[in-house]
Order: sequence, then C-alpha cells, then structure tokens
Amino acid sequence: MSAEESHGIVSATAEAELLVHCARLEIDQARAERIGALLGGGLDWSRMVALAQRNALIPLLYFHLNRIAPGKVPPERLRELHERFQSNNALNVWLTGEMINLLELFEQNQIPAIPYKGPAISVGIYGKLSLRQFADLDILIPEKDVWKATELLIDRGYRAHFVIPERKQAAFIRLSYVRLFKRESDNTTVELHWRLAPRFFGASFDTSTLWQRTRMIPLQNAHIRIPLSIDLIMMLCIHGAKDCWERLEWVCGLAELVRSDAGIDWDELLERARDAHCLAIVSMGLLLAHDLLDAPIPAAVIAKLQTPPDWLTSQILARFFSDENTLLTLAQRIRFHLQTKDSRREKLRYCFRLALTTTPVDWEMMSLPESASFLYFPLRVLRLIKKYGWQSDPLATTGESVGPV
Repeated sequence: MSAEESHGIVSATAEAELLVHCARLEIDQARAERIGALLGGGLDWSRMVALAQRNALIPLLYFHLNRIAPGKVPPERLRELHERFQSNNALNVWLTGEMINLLELFEQNQIPAIPYKGPAISVGIYGKLSLRQFADLDILIPEKDVWKATELLIDRGYRAHFVIPERKQAAFIRLSYVRLFKRESDNTTVELHWRLAPRFFGASFDTSTLWQRTRMIPLQNAHIRIPLSIDLIMMLCIHGAKDCWERLEWVCGLAELVRSDAGIDWDELLERARDAHCLAIVSMGLLLAHDLLDAPIPAAVIAKLQTPPDWLTSQILARFFSDENTLLTLAQRIRFHLQTKDSRREKLRYCFRLALTTTPVDWEMMSLPESASFLYFPLRVLRLIKKYGWQSDPLATTGESVGPV
C-alpha cells in the first residue's frame, strides 16, 4: 500500500487524521494549520480520547493541542487530557525510579541488563519522559542469569506469574523469551527478557551481542545503557510484528527513532535483518513509519524493502482507528505472523514450532514425567482448539507465554 493510500484511509475520519498529525514530536506550520482546521470542524471528543488512549498517544495529543490551539479544544476535554497527561507522567517517574533501582541491583550482582521500550524509549527517542505511555518495565538480561535475577526480584517483593519447577527450568529458558513479575504492593510489573520473541516466532535476533553495542543516556540522576539505533530499530520491529502492530504509538516510536539519527547505516541494517530472518518484519515496520508518519527513510532503502500485502496494511490501520478494542482471533494472528516470514521455509518452521512449543500453562494443566513429555504436544493442539476455536473468541495472551496460551 502506498503512502497516498495509507493517508487516504487515515483521513476517512477527522479523529483518526488528528491523531496521526499529533503522533510525532515536531509539527510544522502546515500541519499545525491542518490541526486547527480539524479542531474547528467538530470532533467526536469521546471517540478522540478513546482512540488516543488505546493507541497510547494521550501524552502527545495533549502536548500538541495545548501548545497549538488550546482555545479550540472544549475546556472540559482539555482538562481531561491534562489530568491524564499528569497522571501518566507521575506513573512514568515512579516506574523510571524503580527501573534505575533494578538496574543498579542487577549490576551489583554482576548481571548485565539493558532496558528497552518503557523509559528507555521515552528519553532515548522522545527526549522527554512525559511524552510516552507505558505501564511496565522491560529489561533484557543474558539467559544464564534468569534464575539469579528471579531470586533478586522475589527478594524485592515481586511474584512470578508462573512457578517453574526445577525440572522444567531448562525447557522454559529454551522455549520461552520472557518472565513476568508483579509486585502487589504497588502494582508494578516487570518483564524480564532474554530474547525478543518466542522460539516459534522465528526471528533470530542475537541478543548476546547487544552488550558490546550500547550508548549511555542520562535518566533522572543516573546514566543507563540503551541499544544503538540499528539494534533498536530491529527490536522495535520484532516487538511490533510479534504483537501484530496493535498500537499506533509503536509506529510513532519507530518513526521518531529514524528521525533522531541521521547516521543510520541502512545497508548494515538490511543485511543484519536478512541474516536474522526478519527482513519482512523490519520492512513492515519501516514502511508503516514512512507511509503513515513520514519517517525520513531514503528512497533507495524503500525500494529494497519487502512490501506487505495491501490487506495486511489495511488491517493494521483499521485496528488503529477502530471504535472497538478487539484483539485478533487465533487464525488471524497466525495469518498475520505468516506474512512476516522471509521464505516458505520460515513459514513452515513457524507452523511446526507453534504446534510443538509448550508453555507453563500446558505444564500446569497436566503434570507428565519427562519420559512422557511428548504427550504435551497433542494436548496443546487440542487445548488451543477447545479454548479458542479457529476464528471465534479473541486471542488473549499473557507476558509469560511463548505463544497463544
């Protein structure tokens, strides 16, 4: 789908168009005038706020409207946006402080740790902690340190989403990619990653090399390490594709990352994406950022990207601006994931691993001895069909899972 077609879909409603105009850090005079015209044309403000909240863009929407044309926003709506902005900022400050404490705790215990998403993107890409919505902390560590980090988090008051028996720990690390922790006293959630996506998803991004390629940024009264732009572009694209690009803010973060770094080595990025079997994934993210939010990607690079089918791009845009907050069905999610694969071989590998990768949910459903662990595979297939059907119920996942649970 071309940039013109994408913008045509967006401009179908005034609320969608206004949200896209505000989904960026800098707004030029022409765009500011268009925002003023949209504000003067009569908006459904209940829908406007709901769309911004679902797409995690309340901070940017308020920031720009309050700066460009506060007099054209109904006073009660401007107050509502301001209150949401302030509440989000307070949460961000709290979570950032906790993240810094955790990074220091891990460092004291010789656990290398890199934050990504969350506060790392807010400051590293947006430049301000207040301009991004996030609700949890994502921290990447080496897989060999998962259990050591688990004990440290438990000592700090967190509780793991699943208890993993010792006999299953090696399998859990091999098959999964993240462990979810929550502290009930303040409702703080931490996602401890050792890979970016579940094994079945197929993108073979090597996280072990990240530790040698980071940059330091100031954050509150500390300095933290975040990935370099090429790595972060790949990480954000893999995250977006894994979760089927459910939020416009994910595209906004990617577009602002591209805007913030004029020195991106595009040839190296595309070469690494091919080596990691995720060229289609990176292509999808970059084209969304370029076509929808005008990310400055050179034409020669655009020509080398794999264009996703129009129906897939239309599906993503429709979910961004839908009035219903519905998740994809199991069949839709599988179909989406298959379109992110670089080859037929990768598609077959995805299907094979999706069926055979077991999760803690499967293990809790029935405890089997290691000699009979092969029985988890048919049980998993039957459980998924029974729980979700093929195209009926919405697909729900938890951060602990390695696939549909």
